[in-house]
Amino acid sequence: MTRKSKLLLLILLFLSVILDAQIDTGFVFVRGGRFWMGSIRGQEDEQPVHKVRVSDFYVSRTEVTNVQFVEFLNAKGNQRQGNTQWIDLGGCWRSFHNPIYEKDGRFYVRKGYENYPVMFVSWWGAEAYCEWKGGRLPTEAEWEYLARKAFTDSIPGDSLLAVAWVRENSGYKPCPVAQKKPTPPGVYDLFGNMREWCYDWYDAGYYSNSRRKNPLGPENGQMKVIRGGSWESYARSLRVANRGALGPDNNNITVGFRVVIPTAKWTKFVSNTAVQYGHKDF
Repeated sequence: MTRKSKLLLLILLFLSVILDAQIDTGFVFVRGGRFWMGSIRGQEDEQPVHKVRVSDFYVSRTEVTNVQFVEFLNAKGNQRQGNTQWIDLGGCWRSFHNPIYEKDGRFYVRKGYENYPVMFVSWWGAEAYCEWKGGRLPTEAEWEYLARKAFTDSIPGDSLLAVAWVRENSGYKPCPVAQKKPTPPGVYDLFGNMREWCYDWYDAGYYSNSRRKNPLGPENGQMKVIRGGSWESYARSLRVANRGALGPDNNNITVGFRVVIPTAKWTKFVSNTAVQYGHKDF
């Protein structure tokens, strides 16, 4: 390699670092409204289709990243809740290991993985982070309302590949956030890269008796709702109304999350972790 080519390579590496640092991981405003939730073409748990109203909220532009979650861990530690820790530092899949690690009581991210979405995080850890930021996980209704700003229900393949990392284009591994085109009103990776924890408990029959304004899901359950697809999902399997669920103790390489901050106290909200860990209640 010539001296000139080495210099060019160094310049390109420097620019890539600068661009990574400029990723906008802030929040975007979502004006509330009414929409038809569910699908007559989907699974039984997506029916009946029903009209729902959500209030205004702010949502994080990206899924929460490793560097953001490390800041939280260094403030609060890796607490144990439910039957697991907030994040499984020993989590691995094939040759991929969790890039977050602990050393001498502090938490760090392996170089190069700062802007990857945090993974191996339980629902408890995701919700605890959101509360620490003064928000919460998105409700299932808020997530679908946001998704319907981009697509009605089914998602054309070319359109999906432009905004999402799925099995067909991810290299079968997680990818950095905000590398694909955003969907309205300016959010990244809503449909791919990582499936996303929602606030609600899962109930296959919930749509039959869901409240019509700002539904929070059932009062209890055994699994939490997850929405969207991930880097290992087939494009053809993704639809706006599709529902998934996992136990809240699950630390999974395909599941991440984003934060919602409501603009009004439109319902009594009891924090799941504030009392135990001293997080901000709202």
